[in-house]
Amino acid sequence: MVPVLYRDPHLVVFDKPAGLPTVPAREGGPSMEADTGLLVCHRLDADTSGVLVMARTPAGHRSVNAAFAERRVGKGYLAVCSGALPDEGECRLALGDWKRGRVQVGSGRPSLTRWRVRARHEGRLLVEAFPETGRTHQVRAHLAAAGAPLLGDEAYGGPAGRPLALHAWWIVLPWPRPNDRLFLTVAPPPAFRESWGAELPAPSGGEPS
Repeated sequence: MVPVLYRDPHLVVFDKPAGLPTVPAREGGPSMEADTGLLVCHRLDADTSGVLVMARTPAGHRSVNAAFAERRVGKGYLAVCSGALPDEGECRLALGDWKRGRVQVGSGRPSLTRWRVRARHEGRLLVEAFPETGRTHQVRAHLAAAGAPLLGDEAYGGPAGRPLALHAWWIVLPWPRPNDRLFLTVAPPPAFRESWGAELPAPSGGEPS
C-alpha cells in the first residue's frame, strides 16, 4: 500500500514509490491513477519518488489544477548529481518533444527551474530544485543542461548503474482556502539516501530569493 501523507474530503497526498507510474503506460499495468481510481492533479516520472497530489472529487481537482496553472503551488525536488554547479542558479531552456527516451532541450515550451546546492560530498552534489513550470523531465533535463546530470539518469548523461536519484521532497498548496498554506514533505527513500551517502538537510519549504 502506498503511504498517505494527507487526506481530506477532496484530496489525498501520497508518498509515491519509485518505479510506479502516475498514469498507466501505453501497454497498461499498475499506476497510481489505475490503482486508486483518483483524479491526477500533477505527475511524477515513474522512477521519481515522493509527494504526489491526487483528488477525490472534481471540485478538488479543479481547485488544485487552477493553483498549478496560476503558479501558486511551490515544489521542491531533491537530486543527487555529478558534475559542477554554482551554489545557486537557474535554467530557462525551453523543453520540447519526446524523442529517444528524453525531451528535446532548447526548443519547445518556455521552462524555468531554479536550484540551490545544499551540500557537496565526495564529488557529488545534493541539489534542491524548484521547478516553476511543470514540463516532462524538467528537473532532469535542466540540471543536466546546467552541467550536473543526475545519478542514474543515463538519458541525460548521468552515471549509469544506479536508481534515478530524484525525489519530490515537498509541496506547498494554497489549501483548503486560497490564502491558506498546506506544506507537506516526505523523506527520500533508502535507495536515494544510499546514492548520497551522507546526512540529509531539512527541506527549505521555499524558493531561493
